[in-house]
Amino acid sequence: MISVIEVLLALAVMAAIGYPLFVKPLPAEGEVDEGDELHRLSSAKEAAFVALKDLEFDYKTGKIDEADYASLKARYEAEAVNVMKRLDNAQKGPSAAPSGKHAGMKARFCSSCGAKADEGDRFCAACGQPIKK
Repeated sequence: MISVIEVLLALAVMAAIGYPLFVKPLPAEGEVDEGDELHRLSSAKEAAFVALKDLEFDYKTGKIDEADYASLKARYEAEAVNVMKRLDNAQKGPSAAPSGKHAGMKARFCSSCGAKADEGDRFCAACGQPIKK
């Protein structure tokens, strides 16, 4: 009888410890959902700028030749321009009509971490930086 109780207790402890490993955490309130179009486009823009910066560094250090540099730079710049145009269009066009308590409010995001901020927030709930108006 004692061994059955010990086995059940061990299984309960393992389930309690292992539960967080198998459950996807929900985004905290104020965080931007990974599927949000503006967040994805902002990330793509940053990635394009980082790629251009790395390319420039590689060219200046002699890791790539001038012909490769020119073709890669043209491709990365075209990609960055495309992403910035899509980002501008996404920011201008209303994705959905706001309803309820958020009707008439403009979406605000933290300039440091990109987390969504409510209208009355003065500081970011995710990183603590001041929210610029």
